[in-house]
Amino acid sequence: MGGKKLTTKTVKRKGAPTHPGSRRAAQLERCHLRETRLAQGKGVAGRKRGAKVDKLLSIILLLPSEWSCIPDLPAFHSFLQSSFLPRHAAELSEIESQRRAGRPPSAREVALRAQAEKEQQDYETGMEVPDLLSEVNVRLLREWEGDERQLSLFRMRRISGKFQQQYDMVQKGQHKELELEDARNAAGASSSSSKTAATPAAAPAAPDAMVL
Repeated sequence: MGGKKLTTKTVKRKGAPTHPGSRRAAQLERCHLRETRLAQGKGVAGRKRGAKVDKLLSIILLLPSEWSCIPDLPAFHSFLQSSFLPRHAAELSEIESQRRAGRPPSAREVALRAQAEKEQQDYETGMEVPDLLSEVNVRLLREWEGDERQLSLFRMRRISGKFQQQYDMVQKGQHKELELEDARNAAGASSSSSKTAATPAAAPAAPDAMVL
């Protein structure tokens, strides 16, 4: 999986025409929505909410469309390290190559480098991310249109590059479908436990006949 960030420019650069209803059309619509939502954020609180919306949309756009969810925690770390964290690398490389010798970095370059460094630090110490091990949460995020008022609906976890077994619940998620998923998982675990308990123990082997 590549680490290039999906924007309206990078999606349009792919060359072929965009057909209505195609995957690229959906990507363009969601990229445009993300950029619009961020531009509308005003004030400190608005910028914080906008940053969270941007992070969630970036993560779900980078997740391969054929994946219904991420299979396990090691794969989640691999996805973050290879796709999400370095997503600005291509743009930074392009900006740096176009900067004339002796010129200071642009405001855009400074901002992207600062964001990349902060996200890397957050990942090492503990980063809040959507629960991508849940098929329901992934589907809800893919259907989401970026409305910051709906952020409380999604399940959020904390993941750490330093402590890679950490996957703590940060926000359970208020969406009813997440509650139903939890109920199904609990019922499945209970059924498995009951079957294990009901399995009779193997009869002890008969002792060898004593030779008189």
